[in-house]
Amino acid sequence: MLVLMVKSLTPMFSPLGLSLLAWVAALILYLRGYHRLARGGTLFGIAVILLFSNPIIGKALIKSLEDDYQAREPQRYPTAGAIVVLGGGTKVPVPPRVGIEVGDGFDRLQVGVRLLKARRAPLLILSGGAIASLTGSDSPEADRMRILALEYGVGGRSMLLERASRNTHENAVLTGKMLSSRGIERIILVTSAWHMRRAEAAFQQLGIEIIPAPTDFEAVPRPMSLRRLLPDATALLYSTKAIKEYLGLLFYKLVGWA
Repeated sequence: MLVLMVKSLTPMFSPLGLSLLAWVAALILYLRGYHRLARGGTLFGIAVILLFSNPIIGKALIKSLEDDYQAREPQRYPTAGAIVVLGGGTKVPVPPRVGIEVGDGFDRLQVGVRLLKARRAPLLILSGGAIASLTGSDSPEADRMRILALEYGVGGRSMLLERASRNTHENAVLTGKMLSSRGIERIILVTSAWHMRRAEAAFQQLGIEIIPAPTDFEAVPRPMSLRRLLPDATALLYSTKAIKEYLGLLFYKLVGWA
């Protein structure tokens, strides 16, 4: 229940969610005759969208999460007992899709496979469950990643699946039990660079030694141009991801998950 509640409420604190709340409040104020306050609420909602859809703002926010981590070539990572890949890069195979499709976070699985082939660890653990009420499917992400990993030539005996987790905290707790049962104390953790801070903290809270293997970097250098001063949907996405992560970090610290 807590997981579903948090996932349902988080969007309301995103730029679009805050703007929507401001506009709903403005409409209520207008209908009650508070026209000046209603105009203020309307303008506030517009200002939030314009601010967080600015490419400079969006990049700065996502970069502030990614700056602590640096990717390396697979062979340059130290060895560990296992490589743990967190879900977040596949799409459920529901119509009109005829199979598993991937998104930006698919880099996570790619990096995990490369690390396994570079013999950085003998085991690849794929962590990710399903929330059918949000995705429309009860297909665990770990299963979807396994199918794709098999297509990449990974042997089935080299993989373990954690199919029950619904968030980063559960990724850590449920995968941690699998690691403990095998006496594994050090892992290479693979997730998106902007998500690594919260993921690393969740695993470290359980006493697991982490070697971060970040991927899916968003804040890459681009030439300065007039276009970078105009509102952009991608920048709004970056801002939304960053705000969600900072809220997640705060919540995890408050409840003792990190």
